[in-house]
Amino acid sequence: MKKKLLAGALALTLLLGCATVGWAGSQSDPLISLSYLTGTWLPSLRAGTKQRAAQKTQGIYSAALSQAGRPAAAGDGWMVSSGFAAGSGGSGDTVSLTIGSGLIWTSGSGAVSSGLLVDATAGAELAPGGALTAGHRYLAAADTVVTASSQSAWMAEGKWRTGTSGTVVVPLPFTDVPQGWWYYEDVRFVVERGLFQGLSATQFNPEGPMERGMMTTVLHRLAGSPAVSYSQAFSDVPDGLWYTAGTIWCAGRKIVNGMGNGLFDPGGKVTRQQIAVMLHNYAVQMGCAARERGDLSAFPDGGAVAPWAQEAVAWAVGAKLMNGSEGKLLPENSATRAQVAAMLHRFSDWLDTQ
Repeated sequence: MKKKLLAGALALTLLLGCATVGWAGSQSDPLISLSYLTGTWLPSLRAGTKQRAAQKTQGIYSAALSQAGRPAAAGDGWMVSSGFAAGSGGSGDTVSLTIGSGLIWTSGSGAVSSGLLVDATAGAELAPGGALTAGHRYLAAADTVVTASSQSAWMAEGKWRTGTSGTVVVPLPFTDVPQGWWYYEDVRFVVERGLFQGLSATQFNPEGPMERGMMTTVLHRLAGSPAVSYSQAFSDVPDGLWYTAGTIWCAGRKIVNGMGNGLFDPGGKVTRQQIAVMLHNYAVQMGCAARERGDLSAFPDGGAVAPWAQEAVAWAVGAKLMNGSEGKLLPENSATRAQVAAMLHRFSDWLDTQ
């Protein structure tokens, strides 16, 4: 498997390099100016190459995880995650990765202590002693240990654990999310996973309403922010806005259907039953069974759930994603940012068990 990982990553780098040289060597038109080549063509080539490299690397990465398999359960301090989970630590802290696991070193400095990493971003091998580069994506070609040499942060996927000195937990910077509140860890989860952002460096606005455009953006991020080509799925979702990519992606994957008459209403408040439908559709589209079913009649307002949402809400109740508020489902009520953070935290945990 190690050879396959290295061959895939290195061959990609060589292929792209040869393609560039071949193009340049085939041109003989003296009318092409140097300013055009350096100012227009080369930046365009670099951008296209970067996109193609990311697409090719993703296939290598997915194949590696599939070949390595995922353990059924974690134990002895190990974590098992189907998506990238955040961690952080100081000098001397370690991250242990089983073969096939992934790592993004987001900040700080560190090096491989044992094992072997493939730098999927640069298409290179990283042996013991090799330094990690912030922002690069790595694949564990063998059971590998990485040691931080400064205060660092990372995102790990697969089966992994931190060293015995533990993970340094940095308090959230939001003054409106006090430690000890019921949604504190949920907000931490969505922020560290990059699913949510604060309204400012110090404000999260946990009681603020969740908008439909925010919800599709968050689900797009949960899926890893895959590339999206714009097409007008809804007349009120033009190209180039902050929620466009997420909404178009969700529409293409049948996660959302809109509000009728070709509209999506991105600025409208998302209701609790709409969230249940989106999460259920996301789970189905990702190949999860979503068989759980709760009893809606156990809630005094269970009959208020819209017919189009009953299956999804029953699943959300059965999967423990929707617990009700003061004994009620409140299906048509809008949801706050904190409530959505809690549901997404539970949903991500549910996905890890599938």
